[in-house]
Amino acid sequence: MIKKIPFNIDSLPAPEAGFPRATELKTGNVRILLISGTSSVGPNRETMSPGDFEAQARHTYKNIKDLLTSRGFEVSDVIRWRIYLSDIAKYYDRFNKIRDEFFCNNNITRENMAASCCVEAKLCREDLTVEIEADALREDG
Repeated sequence: MIKKIPFNIDSLPAPEAGFPRATELKTGNVRILLISGTSSVGPNRETMSPGDFEAQARHTYKNIKDLLTSRGFEVSDVIRWRIYLSDIAKYYDRFNKIRDEFFCNNNITRENMAASCCVEAKLCREDLTVEIEADALREDG
């Protein structure tokens, strides 16, 4: 039997669109965490650092990490990343530097990186420049 646990965290409340920030699936000793599209949003659902791509990308990764750690997951448990940039030509190279920095700070090497996809997309708010989804897998004891 698979147990489904949708959740939000205080620093990243549910979006007004009516879906959870993440859902944890539990079956036996395996847990899967499905993180919804996450951006540079603060505790009052406000856009953080409008107009500053680098700050938005870093805050988006902070939100993802907060969701992971709230359920006992680590960045190294992520098995797939999906990245959406509002302008891939403008932001892709800058994003890669921030991603490399985030992975380095979380002891992720090129040899143990997860699958990833990056595409250009129109995001839900015009002042957002990056959105990330992540799926993580963890086997307990």
